[in-house]
Amino acid sequence: MRKVILIVTSSILLMGAFSCKKYLDINSDPDTPQAPNPSSVLPAMLAGIPRGVQFDGRFLGRYTQMFHLNSASDIWDAQGYGAGSDNGGDIFRQAYYGLGRNLEYMITEGKKNQQWDYVGAAQALKAYIFQALTLTHGEVGYDGLYADNQYFYSYQSQQRVLAGIDTLCRDAIANLSRTDLNPAKARLSVGDYVYNGNTALWVKFVNGLLARNYLAVIHKAPSNADSVIKYAGLAMASGADDFLVPFNATRNDDANFWGTFRNNLGTTRQSRMIVNLLDGTTLAGSNVPFNRDPRMQHMLTISQDTTTGITNGGYRGVLPTVGDPNTTTVNPRQRVPVLWGDSIFVNPGANNFGLPQGKFLFHNKAVMPVMTYSEMQFAKAEAELRKGLTTNAYTSYRNGINGHFDFINRASYPLSNIPLFKTIPINAAERARYLASPNVEASAATLTLSDVMLQKYIALWGWGFVETWTDLRRYHYTDIDVATGQPVYSPGGTGLQAFGTLFADNGGKTVQRLRPRFNSEVVWNIASINEMVTQATAYNTFPINYSNLHVAECWFSRP
Repeated sequence: MRKVILIVTSSILLMGAFSCKKYLDINSDPDTPQAPNPSSVLPAMLAGIPRGVQFDGRFLGRYTQMFHLNSASDIWDAQGYGAGSDNGGDIFRQAYYGLGRNLEYMITEGKKNQQWDYVGAAQALKAYIFQALTLTHGEVGYDGLYADNQYFYSYQSQQRVLAGIDTLCRDAIANLSRTDLNPAKARLSVGDYVYNGNTALWVKFVNGLLARNYLAVIHKAPSNADSVIKYAGLAMASGADDFLVPFNATRNDDANFWGTFRNNLGTTRQSRMIVNLLDGTTLAGSNVPFNRDPRMQHMLTISQDTTTGITNGGYRGVLPTVGDPNTTTVNPRQRVPVLWGDSIFVNPGANNFGLPQGKFLFHNKAVMPVMTYSEMQFAKAEAELRKGLTTNAYTSYRNGINGHFDFINRASYPLSNIPLFKTIPINAAERARYLASPNVEASAATLTLSDVMLQKYIALWGWGFVETWTDLRRYHYTDIDVATGQPVYSPGGTGLQAFGTLFADNGGKTVQRLRPRFNSEVVWNIASINEMVTQATAYNTFPINYSNLHVAECWFSRP
């Protein structure tokens, strides 16, 4: 990776050698301090999370079949990539640029000022973004970053990066737990608009990061399942502990990237996979009205044909590389709507906060989840099931489902963000009916891996792109659930859809990683990409080059 910021810094130091003190003495202006307090840096760091994940979510959402474009032959729906483009490179950008050096500054300055709560929070955010980075890109630069006079960095193995994140998480917990803070300096509550300075909740978040870390490699050692159970259990205790980034939605940069104002999902449609999961087709084997998930009307949008005879009420989704076969002239009432509202096919409020603002997570003022109680319960359920702790796994599985119902039903969020439910929350009778339906296993004795992973998929739909893609690749998209003899993500032949026509450079293989960011790496740092190719070749079974790097399996999903 090329460190452009140091080029600028070096130039400033050179100018200082020629006695340009007055020109450079910007600290005389209190509005532009050279050494800001970590409290003033933290809000921008929190805002950088949705910037990275949602930007890349446009493409990871297609890799994970959360949604697809309404037109055929999209390269990302075909599990390809945009050559010569930074698309799919924003988590990379945030790790090294948006959050990167700023978090290092928070850590250094926080230690100097004994603001240990800020140090811990910055370490937590660094662990989060680098975890997302390596799980999407594979080998990346981690050790020795930001050294003076160094413009290029080598890529470390994913095993090394994940180990470094583990250490970073433990350091974060230690610092967040310290009580010897400098009373003369700002506390974490200043600038923390997620947890309002509650360090106990930050510790729970970091424990969740550790659970994700061990979950990614759960198959590599029996003890990893124990660690997932431990750290997921120490993470969120209820939905009140969820890590949610809110938006004020008063201007472009403070509005949800998914909302109508920013207009980033105009050609994006809900997938057939999520429709089948929620209408009963996949989990219950039938989409008769009794089997419909009450979460469906809150999460998805409905077509215009809601009249008698439409079994699932007019909910439809598109297939990868096929798009929506219905047009204004062919079955116009069966077209799949935009994600922003029922029975509408164009953005109802682009560039105008006064117009309709969206639905569910696709709303100008909806929170962006980063980690939830529901996710942690499903992670715990998977680990418990692997260990044969079926009774415990069943409890965690039910907790995960109920936790997601609670997430949708939540009436208040930070910064007065809007509820996610449609008009009124899911009532107790609707929830009870669903829990008693064939969608949900009735006992621990019948619980399968598919049950856990597909309910987790529902709970992470629309936001958990990295985690869902990590899960799919851990099970290599089509691995068999030994308890059922059917694919984990496609029991009974439904769920995960056929991939369609794969991108030409795939060689018939499924996508396994995002390629390095074009402008920082391909243009300026091709030597490190060659290192990545060499490292990936060592544990893959086919020749890898720059063109097919995206189908090289990452270390974490290898046996």
